Amino acid sequence: MRRTRKNRTRRLLVRRAVLLLAAAGIVAGVVFGMKTGLGIVREAILAVAPASSVSVSAGSVPELSAADPEGEAVQRLRELSAQEPRLAEIVDDCQSYPEALLDMLSRNLDMLDFVLGYPENKGREPAKSIGEMEPGKMPLLLQYDPRWGYTGYGDSIIAVAGCGPTCLSMVAADLTGDSGITPAVVARYAQEKGYYVENVGTSWSLMSEGCAEFGLQAEELSLSRGVLENALAQGRPVICSMGPGDFTTAGHFIVITGESGGQFSVCDPNSRERSGMLWDYDRLASQIRNLWAFSKEEKKQEIFY
Repeated sequence: MRRTRKNRTRRLLVRRAVLLLAAAGIVAGVVFGMKTGLGIVREAILAVAPASSVSVSAGSVPELSAADPEGEAVQRLRELSAQEPRLAEIVDDCQSYPEALLDMLSRNLDMLDFVLGYPENKGREPAKSIGEMEPGKMPLLLQYDPRWGYTGYGDSIIAVAGCGPTCLSMVAADLTGDSGITPAVVARYAQEKGYYVENVGTSWSLMSEGCAEFGLQAEELSLSRGVLENALAQGRPVICSMGPGDFTTAGHFIVITGESGGQFSVCDPNSRERSGMLWDYDRLASQIRNLWAFSKEEKKQEIFY
């Protein structure tokens, strides 16, 4: 009887030991996977919803998930086609377009010409310059500009996932006067140096650390009206990581460029309309996840591109 109880006890102990070892193995596997799979997760925050999880080389265009003919994006475009007949061409051939791109189009018809050109232009060589700049004025660059929007970025394209590089390109062009720091140049650098996190988007570290590659110095700011106003008064534009609200349903980057009459002007790389508006501080602050003020780095260095 005693031997039987002892054997049962031993078996229970063995089972518990096996379960503990298995659990430890699972945890170790998860941790290892996080470290090796995500690499620089750091403070990675999204600014997009990538359409695919395919790894690609910098600048090349992955096979993005085709739009679902019965999906919400196509349905919204079908309804809008009564107002804009050219949308019917996209709706009828919707599987030639990425789902994420049509979702963006359904919320911003300013993208229509860009989207219509996607099948023929995806993967085209990006422009080497943002063009002429007006001295003393932040250039508004759009991630869906055909000069670079068709270029691959991580597991997506700049038009869909490139708000972070586009914002940094605007700031770099404004502060350094270098028109060659295009969104495509910043996106390629971000991807090659690990500032793009697959299935997530652009890491905050591109702003805080990667900016130095383009002659910039960043300071992470506390969220305060006074701090923001002081940075802008010093001529330092501020890039913000935005949460869901007026600018995005998931995550997004914008640039706050100045203050006028107690309101703030922005450059939104995904909207001409929002870029032409003035914004109350409280409305912006409720959506800001993090923010960085930028200045020109005096130290000379060899630029990535």
